[in-house]
Amino acid sequence: MASGLLHLQWETPRTLRRLVKGMRVAGSRAGFKVAEYLAAVFVISLGLVAVGAGFATAIQGVETSRQHITATFLAAQRLEQIRATALGNSLVPCMGFANITGACLAAQAYGSIPNAPGYRSTVTVTDYVVNGAVARKCVDVEVFYQPVVGWGVQLSAERNVRLSTLIAKRT
Repeated sequence: MASGLLHLQWETPRTLRRLVKGMRVAGSRAGFKVAEYLAAVFVISLGLVAVGAGFATAIQGVETSRQHITATFLAAQRLEQIRATALGNSLVPCMGFANITGACLAAQAYGSIPNAPGYRSTVTVTDYVVNGAVARKCVDVEVFYQPVVGWGVQLSAERNVRLSTLIAKRT
């Protein structure tokens, strides 16, 4: 039995050489042709263009989300300032429940909000009268921003976030 294994080991290289010699790929030589290279380059280029377009879309989506979150934060911050104003002393100008008005809460233009130059805000106050006196105020804060698109900031369009709260007079 050991001689049979030895015989197979010596026989195998000769057999492989005969098999490889007998195999020929019909009508071709080893290597790639120019057409095959061009086809491969074309397929790879299409893949890279698709990946590049995907990255551009992803980056724009991330930036849009960042802007929306920042606008929401700024609106919530402004509402907190207004709530603090409502709790203040009414004898101080623009403090206290009675002084929550559009005149005291002026609109903020682009560049006027600290650390957020690409945003502007407006405040709308609606009084609710009960028994002849203002008992509640609905405060709407709207923050606007110009969206980022593939070529930069789109100056001709604005997006906005609106938050509202109801403030009641302390008794």
